[in-house]
Amino acid sequence: MLCKDWIGTVGRKAGSWSQRAVGALAVLVLVACATPRGHAGTWRTAWNTQSVQPDARATPTTARALCALVRNATEGGRRIRMTGSGHSPSDAAITRDVLLAPTGLTAVLPLRREALRDDAPTTLVRVQSGIPLRTLNAHLDEQGLALRNMGGWDAQTIVGAAMTGTHGSGLRYGPIASQVLSMQVVGEDGSLVQVEPEHGITDPARFAGHLPEDPGQPVRLVQDDERFQALAVSMGCLGIVYAVVLHADRKFWLREVRATSTWRTLTAPDGMLTRLLAGRPLCEDTPDPDYYEILYNPYPSLRGGDHRALVTLRYKSYEPLPEESPGARGRPGTHASTRWLQRLHGPATWALDTWPDLAVRFQDMAMDAIVDDGWSQVSYRVFNNGPVEKTRVVATEVAVALEQTTEAVERTFAIAAAARRRGRMLSSPISLRFVAASPCHVAMQADRPTAMLEFITLQDTRGAHELLKTFSARLTRELEARPHWGLDLGTLTSPDQAHAIYPRWDAWIAQLRRSNARGTFDGRLTDRLGISARPRPAPGNAGGAR
Repeated sequence: MLCKDWIGTVGRKAGSWSQRAVGALAVLVLVACATPRGHAGTWRTAWNTQSVQPDARATPTTARALCALVRNATEGGRRIRMTGSGHSPSDAAITRDVLLAPTGLTAVLPLRREALRDDAPTTLVRVQSGIPLRTLNAHLDEQGLALRNMGGWDAQTIVGAAMTGTHGSGLRYGPIASQVLSMQVVGEDGSLVQVEPEHGITDPARFAGHLPEDPGQPVRLVQDDERFQALAVSMGCLGIVYAVVLHADRKFWLREVRATSTWRTLTAPDGMLTRLLAGRPLCEDTPDPDYYEILYNPYPSLRGGDHRALVTLRYKSYEPLPEESPGARGRPGTHASTRWLQRLHGPATWALDTWPDLAVRFQDMAMDAIVDDGWSQVSYRVFNNGPVEKTRVVATEVAVALEQTTEAVERTFAIAAAARRRGRMLSSPISLRFVAASPCHVAMQADRPTAMLEFITLQDTRGAHELLKTFSARLTRELEARPHWGLDLGTLTSPDQAHAIYPRWDAWIAQLRRSNARGTFDGRLTDRLGISARPRPAPGNAGGAR
């Protein structure tokens, strides 16, 4: 099952307690926390990269309340946006006018099956837009269902994750938005519209024209491919979503295997990455994994200047697998005994600022610490990285065409080397994940199989934001990479830049002009891109990425 011939294992689990402890600390910097922080009146992202003091805040709990808030904002000439969980460090959800919280829209909703086409999938679930992934996963599990794929954390809201192009890994699966089949969205005039593809799941002849949970709330059905694909990944710029219908999978289990390798092994003629990019089976004599990803050290640490890597393979089973306790997993972030290591953020930051080259060993030990011969659990528990997510880090991510993967990674080696000479180093390995093409106009995966490169570092290390923005800007400029909408720290600053990397940018802008003619859904993101219907000058205390 492990396909050791192309992984080429170079190390097993770190042996000594000290090695595993340091490795545990290292792995805690792989991804970020998801609990917004701030004082009364100020909303902040989880990573404190963005903040705003809006003129008004509200927490709608019904479709009627949401419609009224949007209508009032439009009539008053004010902007209105809804945040997600605050997990994104970008400015995607921010406005200074009216800021809505999603915490009152977290319910599982009734789905009127009799209104659907006869060939509609049976594994559908309808939920409000603010439901967190962890709540959704628990509900799906109870119903014998599961998300087809997800990222490494479960604190985001389902719509916040979907509308920014958030993803998991595995070329059989698109971003989270690919699991959305229908969206009920509030437009500028405060009306509720149900948007689906042209041949969507709803039968127009059977559509009741109102909400199942509120017969007094009218809903208009629109089935249009262009509008749906523009809306599904739109960063909240085309309206505020009330509810979605998801195409779930049957409940499944995953067996996860992790082994260390090297970049040269992975890119050898018969290596894993070579096979993947050529469309060949990853394994000769065993089934291919359903999900797979790579971590790699951007700094050479092996003889001959090679780079360490860690390969994660996940094998899917609809039959129950023997479940091991989360504490048995190879990743130390799931062990209660390692939680105290999260308190060492300050000393770790000081050490890396004082001796930057420690980052090389730090990353290798992080990967060693999460090597595992196999760990089995229900799917969403395996996808979820666990308590490691609460570490104070900051990240950015870009998407490149699949065929650019090797070139993009090797360019990160050069970027990392140049920054190292200035004493700026990443404290975490770089994540390399793979996503199927998306039909959404401005999804990072639009129209092409994609490799996603995520750069993560301890938040308070010297020059952290500058270094992350260097990686993103260089790859965007040199390879036409697409910054992750939820993790963009300000790389894109004009419509011309976006037009250059998104072939269907003009089609998306046409939908934006139609849905946001009065600028109701403008915000800090549309101002930065220069696409607001009613531009506003940036205030002196904008609270942008630092």
